[in-house]
Amino acid sequence: MRIIDKLNRYSLLLILVTTSHLVYVNSLSNQFTYDDEFTIVSNYFIKSWSHLPSLFTKEYFEYSGELSYRPVVTLSYFIDYTLWQLNPFGFHLTNLVLHTLNTVLLFFLFMQFFNRRTASFIAALIFCCHPVLSEAVNAISYREDLLGATFFIAAFFLYLNVNMEQRRYTPVYFASIVCYLFSVFSKEMAITLPLFIFLYDLIFTGKTNRSSKLIHYYPGYIFVSAFYFVIRFLILHNPIESHVSYPGDSIFVNFLTMSKVLASYIKLFFFPFNLCADYVIPNSHSLLDPSFILSSLLLSSVIIIAYRLFFYSKIAFFSVVWPFISLLPVLNIVPIENIMAERYLYLSIVGFCMVGSTVLTHRNTFRFFNEPYKAHDGCNQMQNKDQGSEDRGQGVRNPAADQWIPSFTKILVRNRRFLLWNAVAIIVLILALIIFSITTIRRNFIWINQTILWTSTAKASQNSFKAHNNLGNIYRDAGRLDEAIAELKHALKLYDNYIDAHNNLGVTYRKKGMRIEAISEYQRALRLNPRYPYAHNNLGVLYAKSDLLDLAITEFKNAISNKPDYFDAHNNLGATYMKKGFYEKAIDECLEAIKYHDRYKDAYYNLSVAYFNNRQLDKALEACKMVLSIDPNHHNAREIYNLICEQK
Repeated sequence: MRIIDKLNRYSLLLILVTTSHLVYVNSLSNQFTYDDEFTIVSNYFIKSWSHLPSLFTKEYFEYSGELSYRPVVTLSYFIDYTLWQLNPFGFHLTNLVLHTLNTVLLFFLFMQFFNRRTASFIAALIFCCHPVLSEAVNAISYREDLLGATFFIAAFFLYLNVNMEQRRYTPVYFASIVCYLFSVFSKEMAITLPLFIFLYDLIFTGKTNRSSKLIHYYPGYIFVSAFYFVIRFLILHNPIESHVSYPGDSIFVNFLTMSKVLASYIKLFFFPFNLCADYVIPNSHSLLDPSFILSSLLLSSVIIIAYRLFFYSKIAFFSVVWPFISLLPVLNIVPIENIMAERYLYLSIVGFCMVGSTVLTHRNTFRFFNEPYKAHDGCNQMQNKDQGSEDRGQGVRNPAADQWIPSFTKILVRNRRFLLWNAVAIIVLILALIIFSITTIRRNFIWINQTILWTSTAKASQNSFKAHNNLGNIYRDAGRLDEAIAELKHALKLYDNYIDAHNNLGVTYRKKGMRIEAISEYQRALRLNPRYPYAHNNLGVLYAKSDLLDLAITEFKNAISNKPDYFDAHNNLGATYMKKGFYEKAIDECLEAIKYHDRYKDAYYNLSVAYFNNRQLDKALEACKMVLSIDPNHHNAREIYNLICEQK
């Protein structure tokens, strides 16, 4: 480990940056996956800076694709789209840069904790390569974990530097407060920062300084926390979140189930294998459930270790409790939709990295290193040696010489043990980093596209109804309708009240020409949620194809009323108005569709037809040109274009 101490700080940072890029460089070729379709690809909101004011209104939830209020993350999508349009490379590059930045920031934060370059570097290196973080880095729609961690780490680091300042209120302190503000509006897990600050001061700061900080420094963080809670739960609260309930609608079942989740997280820290994009955790209903008992034993062991560490090493204790504190917002105390996800560990794994680094670099890891090293006085030894020479002439044994020999032997034994442990630690570290890096690189390939991701997820989590639903959609888009129906039915077998699966099965039935079955599935989805816009739109499509135009118009309007930015529904409503000869209304709806999706060729084509039938040839010609600029091989648009040119 001494070689690390010999390297300067810039060399260590270069190694961290290079390692981060080497581990995740293959993620740059990945496509949009998971929820990226809704958050990025079809999200008109991020495609125009004119929508920026809506970041601070209740319209945010209608247009952003986010379930919680995370304006900092959405702002990053605005920037990425401006720079890269819909090129996934740019979005993945941003995620990689953020992960690399977090690794560097953690190195500096660890330096504050350990005050040792080797321990700090190793902890940052473990964070950089750990496979459980691959979901947060690969999934663009989960960038909130990266950004939340960036500002969280920066805020904590700046706070620790405030402690070294002489003045009470400095630019560093206010910078820390601003970073904390950005962190909570990136990801709600950052709300735990004041708890970490208090715990750090409680463990490492004297009582006098602690009282001073409580008066002068803490109010800023408390104010930001209160401000966040007011915005999040009163002013800009998403009502959809209120419909999420505990597992089994029981607090007791929730406690048993989340104990298993917490134990699973601990396992993933040490054994990050068989990773999955969608974990399905069976509910526990009894204290005698074997899985709950095993989880309780594991958690009890961790608690006992943490208690003993408190008296042995304060930094080790702080490291062990870090994951538990950071996970508080996602332990389903307040019900959340996904009770377990790898991305939740992005900030929590910091504690594991510190524990691993402490074990690998601390010479007192084993008990035999705990004995104090006793120095020997060289002068006394020389005197005893001389006296012994004189005594030996008289045949008298020197007791000091007898004591010196075993003491020297003990020192050699200790040094040998230290060297042995140092060698073991180096081997363990190298092996762990190699295994972690290879696993992460292989995991990146899983996220390359939707097909590979959900095929892998369905194998890893056979009870994942989301995976089977998404596979059904993939098969349908590929024209493999029978396989799609089988996957969607399997998803409904796992969870019969899955609204998306009912709707998707209806779409698949419609493509297969099974209209009665399709209508039945749409209606089932609407019974589960009467405000579900996609089923309203799809039902309207079926009615329109059956020439039930009035019913179709009603369904399209219902879809739009529940999702005002639903450009497909606007376009379909416009096309239906055209069938009834209402060309002015058709034009208005097509323009609304284009407002929300400015490259929507179907809407431009319907607009050109509506203008043509309304005898507005110039506007019809402009709309046709837009269609052909998007798709030069659009046959119908070419025919309309030629017809307009003939009449002009």
